[in-house]
Amino acid sequence: MRQIFVDSRDRVSGSTTDFAIQFPETLVIEPGHKMRIDNLRIPLAVPTIQTGKNDTLQVLLGATYYLATMPQGNVDGTVLASNLQGALGASGAPGSWSVTYDLANIAMRIQCSNAFTIVGAGYATQLLSHPYTQTSNSYSFTYVSVLGIDMFYLSSSRFSNLDTIGPQGAHDTLMCAVVTQPFGTVLDTDMPYETWIPIPAMTAQQMDFQLRDRSYNTLSIVPNISFLLTID
Repeated sequence: MRQIFVDSRDRVSGSTTDFAIQFPETLVIEPGHKMRIDNLRIPLAVPTIQTGKNDTLQVLLGATYYLATMPQGNVDGTVLASNLQGALGASGAPGSWSVTYDLANIAMRIQCSNAFTIVGAGYATQLLSHPYTQTSNSYSFTYVSVLGIDMFYLSSSRFSNLDTIGPQGAHDTLMCAVVTQPFGTVLDTDMPYETWIPIPAMTAQQMDFQLRDRSYNTLSIVPNISFLLTID
C-alpha cells in the first residue's frame, strides 16, 4: 500500500485547482490495483455571488431585454433577495419588483407588476436549474442555496477511463465532496468507508489533479486544496 500526500501548494505547474505534482521517484502501478481519496480539504472561499460567474439575471418584458447585475459577496437569503430586487429595479425593467426569500423552505419568489420572462445570464442559469413554478408575472423557485458552491468534484486526466461516471459523463472523476459547512470554513471530507476505485496500470513521474464544479468547469477562486491518495 502506498500513501501520497497531495497539496496544491507543492505543485510544479498549474494553479491551485488545476495542477501537477512531481514524485520524488517514478510511480509504477501494476495492473489490478485500486485507490481512494481521504482528508480532502477545501477552503470554502467561493462567495454566494461571484462577479462574472453568477452575478447577472436577464429578463424580457415585451420585446425588450433588461440585465440585472448583483454585487459580489457572501450573503444570506434575505440579503440575496434584497440585492436581486434592487438590481432588477436598477436594470430599467419597468414595473414594481418584489423578491422574497423563504428561510424555512430555502425558496425564492420573484414577482413584477408587469408580465416578464427570465431569459438567461449567470444567476438565471443557476435558478432555472432547480424546480420552479411560473405565472405571467412571477417565478417561485425551490432549494435556492446561498452557498457559493454546493458540490466539488476532484478529477485527474491520469485516470481518464475509470468506471465512475461524473458530471457531463466524465470518467476521470475521483471523488465528489458535498459542501456541508458555511463560507469561510474548511471542508474536510473522505470517500465512504471501504470504497475503492480500480485504477489502470501506469508509470508516472508527475500526476495532475483538478477541482471542478457540477458543470465540470475548473474552479479558480479556491486558494489551495490537499488530500491523501492511497493506492492498494
